[in-house]
Amino acid sequence: MRTSVEGAQRITYCLKRKPIITSLMNADELPSVLATESNIVFILRTDIFNIESIVEQIQEAGKLSFVHFDLIEGIGKDRAGVTYLAEKVGIDGIVTTKNTIIVEAKKLGLLTVQRLFVFDSVSLDNGIKMIKASNPDAIEVLPGMVCERIMDRIRAEVDVPVIAGGLMIDLEDFDTALKSGVIGISTSSKELWRWQDEHMQ
Repeated sequence: MRTSVEGAQRITYCLKRKPIITSLMNADELPSVLATESNIVFILRTDIFNIESIVEQIQEAGKLSFVHFDLIEGIGKDRAGVTYLAEKVGIDGIVTTKNTIIVEAKKLGLLTVQRLFVFDSVSLDNGIKMIKASNPDAIEVLPGMVCERIMDRIRAEVDVPVIAGGLMIDLEDFDTALKSGVIGISTSSKELWRWQDEHMQ
């Protein structure tokens, strides 16, 4: 099984010069996603009928494909579902809120990003416990705007790269998130996709 250090390093390397992850909300946006300079794509919504073609096109464009496991339709939310995505579809990584899925995905050699919703101190405490138990390659904190307030706490508790996600709409959000110490952001904002293509070489 690949170590979390290796996975974390790979994700961090991909985001070093291209810190904006393109989030694919529906198949209609795929051509726009493929045309960007991003190195990583989060596939947020799709189904068992379309996932294989989407992943193939993303990988042919030289990008890493991460599937949001909790939202994909038509695939069981269990070990068999992860195995199907890893071995039949050939995805590069998984995004999920679930510890058990992170553990299974790591066994299959997938890159892993654990989504952490932070609404208050209790959800942050619980989230940190989950991260310690599952040891993902990276964390995606939602909403991303809370990162500047909680990064010190996260750093003190776990040594895992952080991605800001959710409500990352404009350049101010992007700048604030990066200054907090995250390695990148995930966004469906085409404005930010274009900005990265024009400015992050």
